[in-house]
Amino acid sequence: MRLSTVGVGGSLGLIPRVVAELADPEPGDAWLLDVTTAGELWWARQGAGDPVSWALATFPPDLCRLLRGGRRGLEMAREAVVLAGELAPGELGPSGSRLRYRPEDVVPLPLLRPPLLRDFYAFEEHVAAGARRRGEPIPEPWYRRPVYYKGNPATLLAPGAEVPWPAYTDALDYELEVACILLSGGQDLTVQEAAEAIAGYAVFCDFSARDIQADEMRVRLGPAKSKDFASGLGPYLVTSDELGDPAQLEVGAFLNGERVARASLGDARWSFAEMVSYGSGAEPLEAGEVIASGTVGGGSGQETGRLLEPGDRLECELEGAGRLVHVIGPRHGGGGGLVPRPPRG
Repeated sequence: MRLSTVGVGGSLGLIPRVVAELADPEPGDAWLLDVTTAGELWWARQGAGDPVSWALATFPPDLCRLLRGGRRGLEMAREAVVLAGELAPGELGPSGSRLRYRPEDVVPLPLLRPPLLRDFYAFEEHVAAGARRRGEPIPEPWYRRPVYYKGNPATLLAPGAEVPWPAYTDALDYELEVACILLSGGQDLTVQEAAEAIAGYAVFCDFSARDIQADEMRVRLGPAKSKDFASGLGPYLVTSDELGDPAQLEVGAFLNGERVARASLGDARWSFAEMVSYGSGAEPLEAGEVIASGTVGGGSGQETGRLLEPGDRLECELEGAGRLVHVIGPRHGGGGGLVPRPPRG
């Protein structure tokens, strides 16, 4: 399945819904199936006395809550989507709600609001490029453990949203990545258990204030303010069974229509399962957590020599998972007018 979160118009504004993309018989066209309304049909087929209430409980219109249903919950959602896809486009659910939407009928919303975002550092080419800029070798511990930092789940952007340019930076950059999203949690997971805990994958783009990041790294803490203002995730969560082994896939980035990056996920030193397993050591993971790979080799403007400018159109893609598009907002227009303290002395 290819799942996303959208807003549909209601009397009180946009109402969030989880939808699954359904290929239309006509080439190049698509329908979005409402997973909760499809769940009403699924429960009615099971003979439930109140399929609407059961659907709200088991097929909630919130992707994190849907994932908490675990593997069986995701299987039920898939069955419901297949069932709903067999009906004519005008059919309604038992509650009278729409089953299908055209993409132009909805507004993209952030894919989900994860309980935690961890961004790893898995690609040696990218690590080596940073080490060369600093005049240092790759740190030896990088080869021994999959290190990561924790990002800000509250600033994940909706697909297509404008990227805010914070007032405190003059050097805005992108970082091409892929993320897995957890279907279930757990602590001290083996690599095999970690693989089974992954719901699927999405394109991830880590936006970075390079001047602030340099300051934070000199203090040996972070990154934090240099990253926490915005990240892109989407446009879909593509389930593991549909996408297959991500190590066999390529990613790419385009800036104003020109390809600026291409890489294979097979170049990562650590698999997603290994990163999830490491993250679960001595601490619990939760369904809906986002585990990002880190930047692929050549996947940032800092590496290609071209940072972002206002109005740039950035497109990041993962083979089989769609293309995530963002436009860069006005310089210094994204808030955060921080005034640094002058040096002591």
